[in-house]
Amino acid sequence: MKHPVLLAAAWIVLALGACALAAEPPKPPGPRLTDAELFDALDLDLPELAAVKRAVALTNPTDCRKALAAYLRGRKRVTWWFDPHRPDRTGGFSKSAADAAAEGTVTVCSIRHTFPGGEIDWFFNSTGKGTPYPHDNEWQWQLGRMHFWPHLGAAYSATGDEEYARAFVRQLRSWVTHCPRPRKGSGNVANSAWRTIECGIRMNSTWPEAYHRFLASPSFTDDAIVLFLKSCLEQARHLRTHRRSGGNWLTMEMAGMFTVGCVFPELREARAFRADAIRALHTELARQFLPDGAQVELTPGYHNVALSNIMKLATLAERVGRADELPDDFVARSEKAYAYNLRLMTPTRSLPRFNDSWDCNVPRILEEAFRLFPQRRDFEWIATEGARGKPPAFASCALPWAGYVIMRSGWGRNANYLAFDAGPLGYGHVHQDKLNVAVWAHGREILFDGGGGSYEHSPWRQYAIDTFSHNTVLVGGKPQRRSRNTPAERISPKPIDTRWQTDADHDFAAGDYDGKYGDDRPATHTRRVLFVRPDLFVVADTLVPRTPGDTTYQARWHLKTTAVAHDEETGTVATTDKGLANLAVVPLLANGLGVQTVQARETPERLGWWVTRGAKRYVPATTVTHTWKGPETHHFLTLLVPMKKGEANPVKAARQTGPISAEVTLTDGRVLKVEADADPAGTVRLDETLRAGKPGRRVTGGATKR
Repeated sequence: MKHPVLLAAAWIVLALGACALAAEPPKPPGPRLTDAELFDALDLDLPELAAVKRAVALTNPTDCRKALAAYLRGRKRVTWWFDPHRPDRTGGFSKSAADAAAEGTVTVCSIRHTFPGGEIDWFFNSTGKGTPYPHDNEWQWQLGRMHFWPHLGAAYSATGDEEYARAFVRQLRSWVTHCPRPRKGSGNVANSAWRTIECGIRMNSTWPEAYHRFLASPSFTDDAIVLFLKSCLEQARHLRTHRRSGGNWLTMEMAGMFTVGCVFPELREARAFRADAIRALHTELARQFLPDGAQVELTPGYHNVALSNIMKLATLAERVGRADELPDDFVARSEKAYAYNLRLMTPTRSLPRFNDSWDCNVPRILEEAFRLFPQRRDFEWIATEGARGKPPAFASCALPWAGYVIMRSGWGRNANYLAFDAGPLGYGHVHQDKLNVAVWAHGREILFDGGGGSYEHSPWRQYAIDTFSHNTVLVGGKPQRRSRNTPAERISPKPIDTRWQTDADHDFAAGDYDGKYGDDRPATHTRRVLFVRPDLFVVADTLVPRTPGDTTYQARWHLKTTAVAHDEETGTVATTDKGLANLAVVPLLANGLGVQTVQARETPERLGWWVTRGAKRYVPATTVTHTWKGPETHHFLTLLVPMKKGEANPVKAARQTGPISAEVTLTDGRVLKVEADADPAGTVRLDETLRAGKPGRRVTGGATKR
């Protein structure tokens, strides 16, 4: 309840104090919340706030702030992961990172910048005109995530050096005073300090972390503590008003709002903050994660952003004694989303970089999953690198809603692995890359999907998210153009009609693309992939024209190296990195086929690059192109051969033996006969003859649907 009689005079006095301050020289306009509004937002009927309530009744603004700060410093309630009254003097920290942050040197989006005099300009952007980097709104936005504050906090906790605390308070005051809450709108625009994703990240991580690290510091004064609380309340209210309707943004927003409700339960709105966040994310666990476990953005990195933010509610609630506020099935709903990580895991214990993704630490993710699901011994096996638990009961798998197929020879770090994306675009962060494949050869990522790079405005970014940079086919020199207009076009309302088989000898999958290339629909593309365990991949592409006349088809293969050898006689391009596993790309239908290798080229088109998220954004790579032109249906038949360390190109000879068949002689004496049905709904076959004519493997993929 409010206190209209008891507190009216106090609010008047506090307001008069604000008016007196207004007579002074103009100051930056933040925060918008007044002292009177802050104290009115507290539940002063709580017994533990009795001293604050008495101070408010005495109508002295300074005493009110002093009483509130004293309460917050002294309270014993658990509100975070560690006790702010017990600094970790033995904890590890990066002195160089902390010193840089204290001096106003920050690294954002892998770009380092030093602010003159150490005074951070929260609206500065270190990219664009006059810089070596293309314009990227993310730099200024992410500056406001304060990822450098935990460095300051860890250094202060370990050393007690007040210089780190003074730097934190100085930067806190700077941001709060210079970045007032928008009077209207969400702030989700360029050059804004109040984009809701940043508010959510600040509130669920960097701000409460710093608050608890510095709470006992004399440099974190009464006024600074009250300023911090004002801004947290403003940001939680902002998140409650302007939250997104779905996607990973909503999970970050709600995690931030929930955290404010946990860290400051004395706020009248704290319970509502927590309840709204729990309700929203409990719903999202069912709505945002598809039946096969994939998050709707179909972007492995953001899958785990969404999952970790949702599960932060469960772990923080348990930590602060509010687990009873969660629905009984809150944690249970997340199991399939954790299992997704296991199912997609690469030999390097990461995830394929589909859409705008990046490398992920799957063992660490499944370590948390095993804590939540102790019956999942396969989670434990991955988390402990096989020291405990049981290996998964399967090798390859398909995710029918995401449209992913994963083919692997085993679960070891030296396995052969192929990821095939035959699914829809996804909710956001999408690439025009249907039927793209990525390959790990004996544990090494070699045929790669780059992940889209940084979110800059440049030709590099456009290249990185388009068909041009993916391992699929261009038609008439044009890229795929799937519609993004409606969610139904980006996310399938039912399982994808992808053919899929797996058994002890082989895996087989097939997918189709019948959408636009550029502005037209010149052809349909069917890709069939056959994995002959444990070491041979066959990719059969069928392009059926829709319009008369010659059409140019080009299959592209992007290799994560510039060390390659091109055998002109067989058309084979093999990577040649010493001391590493390698891969041979063998075109089997050579008649009329043009084979080229391109490295680090920018004109007439950008090709032969890995566009990364790191400081070195544009890394030279090799693109192999297979090009054919004609009026009729065309087939590409490509053999991908993983090579162990020290092995040379295994292809001795290759010749086309029919319209869609070939024979390959390997240097170890084996002969492979590879053939695909002309009908893209048909099979792909591989017959192996060993040295001295002994029969080897005989595998047919696609004979039936499963």
